[in-house]
Amino acid sequence: MLWIILIAIVGFIIYNMVKDHKEDVTANVSNFGGMQAKYSLLIEYLTQHPSSRITKLTNDNITISSKTMTVWIDYMGTGNVEISLKATMPLFGNISKKWKYPSSYSQELIIQEIENFLSWNMQQMTRVASKMSDNMID
Repeated sequence: MLWIILIAIVGFIIYNMVKDHKEDVTANVSNFGGMQAKYSLLIEYLTQHPSSRITKLTNDNITISSKTMTVWIDYMGTGNVEISLKATMPLFGNISKKWKYPSSYSQELIIQEIENFLSWNMQQMTRVASKMSDNMID
C-alpha cells in the first residue's frame, strides 16, 4: 500500500512539473508565435550558410544543423533559453559551448557572443596551425 502512495505522489509531482512547463512555454514562446518566430533573427543568422537548415522544431526546441556544426536553441522554462553549439573543425577537432540567457535577452547580443566565440576559436586554431607549420619547416 505504501508503494502505491509513493508512486501516486511521484506521478503527481511529475504531472505538475510537465503542466507548469507547458504553461510556461505557452506564455513565453507560443504566445509570441512559437520558437521560429520568437528567435527569428537568431535562426536567420544560424541558417545563413547554404548547408545549414532547421532539422528539428518543437514547441520548446529548435535544432539547426550544417555539415560541420549543430546548434540547439532550447527554451528551458522559467523564462530562460539555452543555446548549445557543437562544431567539428577538420584537422582541429571538436568545439562546443553552451550559453544561458533570459528569454527576452537581445538576439543581436547573442549573435555577437557566438561570433566572438567562433572568432576566438579560429584564432586559436590558426596559431596552432602556424606553430605546426613552423615546426615542420625547422
